[in-house]
Order: sequence, then structure tokens, then C-alpha cells
Amino acid sequence: MQDVRGYRLVWFQHLHKAAGTVIINMAKANQEILYNPNNNANPANNNGKTLPLWQYDEIGLKNFIDKCEKEGVTFVASEFGAPDFKILSDDSRVKLITCFRDPKKRLISNHNYDYYSGYTKSKKISEFMKRPNIFTSDNYYVRIFSRMDEYPNVDLNEENYSDAIKNISKFDILINTETDNIEEKLENNLGWKKIKVDRHGTFGDKWRIINMFKKFEIRKLIKYVKKESVGTDVSSLENKYKLDYRLMKQIFDN
Repeated sequence: MQDVRGYRLVWFQHLHKAAGTVIINMAKANQEILYNPNNNANPANNNGKTLPLWQYDEIGLKNFIDKCEKEGVTFVASEFGAPDFKILSDDSRVKLITCFRDPKKRLISNHNYDYYSGYTKSKKISEFMKRPNIFTSDNYYVRIFSRMDEYPNVDLNEENYSDAIKNISKFDILINTETDNIEEKLENNLGWKKIKVDRHGTFGDKWRIINMFKKFEIRKLIKYVKKESVGTDVSSLENKYKLDYRLMKQIFDN
């Protein structure tokens, strides 16, 4: 529902390595106003630290939205935690949007990105997933939308799954990279123009190439140029995303 004052704030729940930067760059190209300062559209304070919007209570979130309206901000992202989706959806000024990717492909992409960027030395996906990090946890989507993101190592249950479905039902726009044309969906739902933007893919980044060359990581560089996936044994991913696949099937097949 459009706010009677005509103001609307697109709130993008950015699922890590699921085409999020494409959507953020599309927002910029379509002259959406981002919070200043920000970290890849995640609102930050004057010291550059991302604001913990996922910890805000009702008063805190409403005050934040009021500030966005006052300053003319029309697009924000939350990537590092899950805010209270009910509070956001109950505010007529907010338009909730998120984008999904095949769960296994997302994790493999996350692994490749972190390895070639120097954030991890783990060549095996099984080792990479042992890090206590929400992005590498099992059933990442259900964990985010059930707001269990602060507990990446806790086993999820049916109640968590139900909470995730309930929260996702509050979203205005759901995109599936496996079946949807992102640009077309954004054009149809937000009126954005189809503008070609940087997709921020893992491979083909000249700065990563230069960085590996400077470090004399020649074997790594060759694999990168060939666009080779780091971890070839993905057997460790079996049964890690059962709830996520179930969730995607339920929300996109109905």
C-alpha cells in the first residue's frame, strides 16, 4: 500500500551472494536515494560501521524510517541481519523486497568469492562451512527469515520454518534468480528502467587478478582466470539446505 504522503522506502533484505549487488546497482542507476553513509546500501554511522537494524525494536525502526523519509532516502539494504519484518510490513511507507538463488549455488559462489578475494584459505567447502558465520550456515534462508540469524550453529525446527514462511509472506516482491528476469521484475514492480549495471561477479575482476599477481599466487591466479570453482567436492552440501529448498518450492511454486 502506497503511503498517503506519496513517500515509499524500498527495504531490500540482501541475501548474501544471491544477486544482491545487481539490485543495489539497479537502485543507484534508477536514482533511488541511499542512506548516507552506507556500506553497499547498508546504512552506516559516521564512523562507517553498519547500523545494526536487526537489533532495533519497534520505536527504533520507526524512528529510522522517519529519518529516512525526512532525509529523502528511498532505498536501504539489510544484509548482516534480519530486522523485525512485521514492524516493517505494518508501515505503509515500506516496500519489502528480497531475492533468492539456488541454495547450493549460493554457497559455492560464496566460497569462490571468499577464496579468490583472500577472505578464506579453505579450499574445501566442508572446511569453509565450519566457520561460525551466518552466510555459511546450513538452511541460510530459513535462518534469516525466522530471525535465527544470530545463532548460525543452532539446529532449526518446524517452528522456525513456519516463522520464516510467515515473515516472507509479508514481502511485496520476491525474486528467484533461477526463474525470474531480475531487471524485468524490478521494472514491473518498481517502475525501474532496465539499465545495464555491474553485476559484481566473482570472476573477471581485474583488481583480484592484480592482487594475486602481486602475492605471486600463480596457481590460484590460473584457476581464477579459468573461472574454476575452488571446491570440487560438494558432497558436504547434501542435506544442508533441505529446509531452504522446501521454502523456495513453497513460495515460488504456488
